[in-house]
Amino acid sequence: MMDLAPAETPAVEISGTCEPFVVPRFKTSQPEAEPTGIERTLDRGAYLFREGETKTAAYRLEAGILCVTSRRPVGPPEVVEMLFPGTLLGLGFLDRHIDSAMAVVPCRITEFPLSAVSALCDASESARDRQASLTEREFAARRREVAPDPAERPLRRVAAFLSAMYHMNRHEGRNPAFVAEFLKSGDVAAFLDLEVEELAAALTDLRQRGFVGRAESGGLVLLDPEGLERLAT
Repeated sequence: MMDLAPAETPAVEISGTCEPFVVPRFKTSQPEAEPTGIERTLDRGAYLFREGETKTAAYRLEAGILCVTSRRPVGPPEVVEMLFPGTLLGLGFLDRHIDSAMAVVPCRITEFPLSAVSALCDASESARDRQASLTEREFAARRREVAPDPAERPLRRVAAFLSAMYHMNRHEGRNPAFVAEFLKSGDVAAFLDLEVEELAAALTDLRQRGFVGRAESGGLVLLDPEGLERLAT
């Protein structure tokens, strides 16, 4: 379990092997009606969005092919995936796109407001899976970021993790500020590429700064989600 014990005496034991943490996929009990979107077209070679741009909408590809790429430190962009009709994009928990999407052929897109993402996920299991997949990808992108001060890296990674859990809870209709105590610290540390001691120290630091607290029923309460987001970036 995640524990706010001081770093020098982490309360959680690590098992012999730790499987990489995977963002949990939660399902709603009853599907909701899909929200209405606005159709638009893209010419061949046009960008739906570019890496680093602020997210303004979620999208579903209705016809055509999109190529999703990500910049590399050196060399041409990396092709992340090729998208075909029926695929959602523009989801995740970050405010900005971590990659670019370009039309390989003329495309037809349905554009949804970001406020409709929760309803999209409620209406479709595939949308929920896609949301979880893109959230995991954004987790990985955050994890690869290198803080200017290496000492700040564990704190930023834990803040990014908790921020993502906040957004996942909100999308699934649960209390977004509560992180249930079902996550093993060893698994979370392995996923964030941290030692358990670093994870415990970061949680203690966040508690002392007033970002998180301990819930009476166990687990964590996110007292300042916006502050966590700022700290993560």
